[in-house]
Amino acid sequence: MKKITAILIIAFLVIGFGWLVFYGLRYSRGVPVVVEEKTRPALEAPFIEENIYLAKGISPQVWEKLPAEKVELVYQVTVLPWPQKGLISPITVKAFHNKKDIYFYISWQDNTEDYILAANRFSDACAIMFPLGKKIEPKPSTLLMGFLGKANIWHWKASIDREFWLKDFPEDKAYVDFYYPFEKEETLAVSKDIPQSAVRDLLAIRVGTITPKEKQQVEGKGVWNAGVWELVFRRSLNPEDVELDAVFPSGKKQYCAFAIWNGSKGDRGGKKSISDWVELRIR
Repeated sequence: MKKITAILIIAFLVIGFGWLVFYGLRYSRGVPVVVEEKTRPALEAPFIEENIYLAKGISPQVWEKLPAEKVELVYQVTVLPWPQKGLISPITVKAFHNKKDIYFYISWQDNTEDYILAANRFSDACAIMFPLGKKIEPKPSTLLMGFLGKANIWHWKASIDREFWLKDFPEDKAYVDFYYPFEKEETLAVSKDIPQSAVRDLLAIRVGTITPKEKQQVEGKGVWNAGVWELVFRRSLNPEDVELDAVFPSGKKQYCAFAIWNGSKGDRGGKKSISDWVELRIR
């Protein structure tokens, strides 16, 4: 009886050892996991005969009749520290064109309207990024603006919006790094940056190459009301330079990605909420 028991124990150990060896060899590079492929959001940009004059407002009655797309965002974790407190998600996006101009509408929840730049105070902001080049099929990640190659970025800031549209320029509340304290006494004030638009039209070739383009073509206006930002971008449908400007070919693929900065939560620079690529369908 003892001999049979010993044989069974040895057989069990041999089988167990053999299974462990097999398992180790089979999964030496990790245990395979099933990855569900996410459906990429698609933003429709239909043709409608409408013009929006941003100086008069963002025309909410125009946007009410257009289909909306919800886009999820994640908090970028490439900049230390890695808090989640500033996450803005989801955002609502819409678009249309009138064969002359293309418009984008973005709205998101934000309990505070942040437009003052001061010590430990930062502006709310939003950006749209478009890949440039002949092959615009983007890679999966958009963690860094310009990380994947040349891109055109439209960057709106609440602080610049207020300066451009309301002519409300910060003076006493910004610290010295922003403005030279004696510029009012100068005959020629050289330190004040007078915005040409509420949106900066930018070009990125790779990480750390964000550069304003010589000619700013994009307009934008944001309205904050009852804890919601509503923002409209506007640009000519036809690019002036296909090497530097986002191209919107009718019936062909284009992509865009979104970023939101929550100023009250310390977002600035690389600290922001970002989306993956969204397919843009211009009809």
